Amino acid sequence: MNLNSLSNTQLFASFENLVRSERKVTAQVLECIAEIDRRKIYLEKNFTSLFDYLVKDLGYSPGAAMRRIDGARLLRELPELNEKLEDGSITLSQANQIERASREMKRIKNAILSTDNKRELLLQIENTTQKQTEHILATNLDLPLVPVQKETLHKDQSVTLTITFTPEQMQILEQAQNIISHAVPNKNWAEIVTHLAKREVARRTNVRKPADQKVNQSQPGVGELTDLQFVTAVAAVKSEKRPAIPAGIRKKLLSSSSTCSHTDPQGKPCDNKKFLQIDHIHSWSRGGTHEPQNLQVLCATHNRLKYAREAKIQFD
Repeated sequence: MNLNSLSNTQLFASFENLVRSERKVTAQVLECIAEIDRRKIYLEKNFTSLFDYLVKDLGYSPGAAMRRIDGARLLRELPELNEKLEDGSITLSQANQIERASREMKRIKNAILSTDNKRELLLQIENTTQKQTEHILATNLDLPLVPVQKETLHKDQSVTLTITFTPEQMQILEQAQNIISHAVPNKNWAEIVTHLAKREVARRTNVRKPADQKVNQSQPGVGELTDLQFVTAVAAVKSEKRPAIPAGIRKKLLSSSSTCSHTDPQGKPCDNKKFLQIDHIHSWSRGGTHEPQNLQVLCATHNRLKYAREAKIQFD
């Protein structure tokens, strides 16, 4: 299309047609996302979440992906949203605001925002600005205005985070700051958060070496077992339906493998580093053991997917 050849009237008409088409396509995109979400088929493409699929495979920014996920889920709950998106009376950002408000209700008040409540709110925010919508939701649901969290990446790969803490959260942080003041004396928040994060990572992944123990054959002490005690302990373990994987083996596996080992049919590995779990390659119920060669690291989502396949369970 040669826009230079169009008159002002023609350019306006063409642009307005494109906007209507864009709104219609957006509604169709949300319908597709809702169905993909319902079937959980992003798991088959080796993504542990719908969010990762939209960001890593389709190239959406994190914010754009979240807006579409929220819009799709609200659309499943309120089918009339489709028409409102197409005519422009409701925007994708407003749909996202309703879903965010719903999550805040659950987090702050432990209350569920019903479908009827969402429908009523949808009517109230029609044809309003994003700022007006924010105030309508905060007033109707008696919620605080949610501050925006920002993440800025710099040329040297450093990141500036803008985060708002509640008074209670800040009190906990300051308490932690006082406790570790010997390790981080300069009270730099970036160093404090990093120090705490390192401790948590170490707690969950470091393998403790057993302390050397002297065996006294005549009289057992702490950490020593008589033959009778040893036989009794082994019998107790065998009598259990499924004993826990030894902590040393679990931590060694988690420290040596920092990502999920699941691969898709094309051999592409899952790169998820969150919610890692130890899985039995040959399942325990089918005679698998806790031997390291029968264990692998999977993220929680692919661990559930493996179980679902073994149990022949299909997602709705």
